Amino acid sequence: MRYPDGGGLTAEQRRRREAIRMRAVDLFDEGVEVPCIARELRVSEKSVHQWRRTWGTGGREALRSRGPCGYDCRLGPHLQTKLAMWLAEGPRTAGRTARCGPPRGYAR
Repeated sequence: MRYPDGGGLTAEQRRRREAIRMRAVDLFDEGVEVPCIARELRVSEKSVHQWRRTWGTGGREALRSRGPCGYDCRLGPHLQTKLAMWLAEGPRTAGRTARCGPPRGYAR
Protein backbone atom coordinates (compact mmCIF):
# COMPACT_ATOMS: atom_id res chain seq x y z
CA MET A 1 0.00 0.00 0.00
CA ARG A 2 1.31 3.44 -0.86
CA TYR A 3 0.87 6.57 1.20
CA PRO A 4 1.61 10.20 0.27
CA ASP A 5 4.40 10.38 2.84
CA GLY A 6 6.19 7.47 1.17
CA GLY A 7 5.20 5.07 3.93
CA GLY A 8 3.91 1.56 3.84
CA LEU A 9 4.79 -1.17 6.28
CA THR A 10 7.43 -0.60 8.91
CA ALA A 11 10.20 -3.15 9.39
CA GLU A 12 8.36 -4.47 12.46
CA GLN A 13 5.10 -4.87 10.52
CA ARG A 14 6.93 -6.71 7.70
CA ARG A 15 8.58 -8.99 10.30
CA ARG A 16 5.18 -9.78 11.87
CA ARG A 17 3.60 -10.60 8.50
CA GLU A 18 6.52 -12.80 7.56
CA ALA A 19 6.16 -14.68 10.87
CA ILE A 20 2.51 -15.37 10.01
CA ARG A 21 3.49 -16.72 6.59
CA MET A 22 6.20 -18.92 8.16
CA ARG A 23 3.63 -20.30 10.64
CA ALA A 24 1.39 -21.08 7.65
CA VAL A 25 4.26 -23.04 6.08
CA ASP A 26 4.60 -25.10 9.26
CA LEU A 27 0.88 -25.84 9.09
CA PHE A 28 1.16 -26.78 5.37
CA ASP A 29 3.86 -29.30 6.34
CA GLU A 30 1.53 -30.76 8.99
CA GLY A 31 -1.22 -31.18 6.39
CA VAL A 32 -3.67 -28.76 8.00
CA GLU A 33 -6.54 -27.68 5.73
CA VAL A 34 -6.71 -24.13 4.32
CA PRO A 35 -9.86 -23.02 6.23
CA CYS A 36 -8.31 -24.11 9.53
CA ILE A 37 -5.08 -22.25 8.78
CA ALA A 38 -6.99 -19.11 7.84
CA ARG A 39 -8.99 -19.25 11.07
CA GLU A 40 -5.94 -19.86 13.25
CA LEU A 41 -3.86 -17.10 11.66
CA ARG A 42 -6.82 -14.72 11.28
CA VAL A 43 -6.28 -14.16 7.57
CA SER A 44 -8.42 -14.80 4.52
CA GLU A 45 -8.57 -18.19 2.88
CA LYS A 46 -7.57 -16.45 -0.34
CA SER A 47 -4.26 -15.38 1.26
CA VAL A 48 -3.62 -18.90 2.53
CA HIS A 49 -4.31 -20.37 -0.93
CA GLN A 50 -1.91 -17.85 -2.46
CA TRP A 51 0.79 -18.64 0.12
CA ARG A 52 0.32 -22.36 -0.42
CA ARG A 53 0.71 -21.92 -4.19
CA THR A 54 3.84 -19.78 -3.71
CA TRP A 55 5.24 -22.24 -1.18
CA GLY A 56 4.55 -25.14 -3.56
CA THR A 57 6.59 -23.57 -6.35
CA GLY A 58 9.35 -21.80 -4.39
CA GLY A 59 9.46 -23.33 -0.93
CA ARG A 60 9.72 -21.52 2.37
CA GLU A 61 12.16 -18.90 1.01
CA ALA A 62 9.60 -17.71 -1.55
CA LEU A 63 7.41 -16.48 1.33
CA ARG A 64 10.15 -14.48 3.06
CA SER A 65 9.85 -10.70 3.09
CA ARG A 66 11.81 -8.97 0.34
CA GLY A 67 12.10 -5.74 2.31
CA PRO A 68 10.44 -2.42 1.65
CA CYS A 69 8.83 -1.97 -1.73
CA GLY A 70 9.61 0.85 -4.09
CA TYR A 71 12.43 1.85 -6.33
CA ASP A 72 16.04 2.37 -5.37
CA CYS A 73 17.23 5.90 -5.93
CA ARG A 74 19.24 6.13 -9.13
CA LEU A 75 20.94 9.39 -8.16
CA GLY A 76 24.49 9.15 -6.89
CA PRO A 77 25.38 10.64 -3.49
CA HIS A 78 26.68 13.85 -5.10
CA LEU A 79 23.43 14.47 -6.97
CA GLN A 80 21.34 13.57 -3.91
CA THR A 81 23.19 16.27 -1.96
CA LYS A 82 22.67 18.79 -4.75
CA LEU A 83 18.95 17.96 -4.99
CA ALA A 84 18.52 18.35 -1.23
CA MET A 85 20.22 21.75 -1.43
CA TRP A 86 17.99 22.91 -4.31
CA LEU A 87 14.86 21.79 -2.50
CA ALA A 88 15.95 23.56 0.69
CA GLU A 89 16.64 26.79 -1.21
CA GLY A 90 13.14 26.85 -2.61
CA PRO A 91 11.69 28.02 -5.94
CA ARG A 92 12.60 31.71 -5.64
CA THR A 93 16.34 31.04 -5.93
CA ALA A 94 15.66 29.30 -9.23
CA GLY A 95 13.96 32.41 -10.62
CA ARG A 96 10.40 31.41 -9.73
CA THR A 97 7.90 33.84 -8.27
CA ALA A 98 4.71 33.25 -6.37
CA ARG A 99 2.75 33.25 -9.62
CA CYS A 100 2.26 30.19 -11.78
CA GLY A 101 3.86 29.76 -15.16
CA PRO A 102 7.38 30.03 -16.55
CA PRO A 103 9.96 32.36 -14.98
CA ARG A 104 10.10 35.99 -16.14
CA GLY A 105 12.01 36.48 -19.33
CA TYR A 106 11.24 32.98 -20.56
CA ALA A 107 10.40 33.14 -24.27
CA ARG A 108 8.00 30.57 -25.62
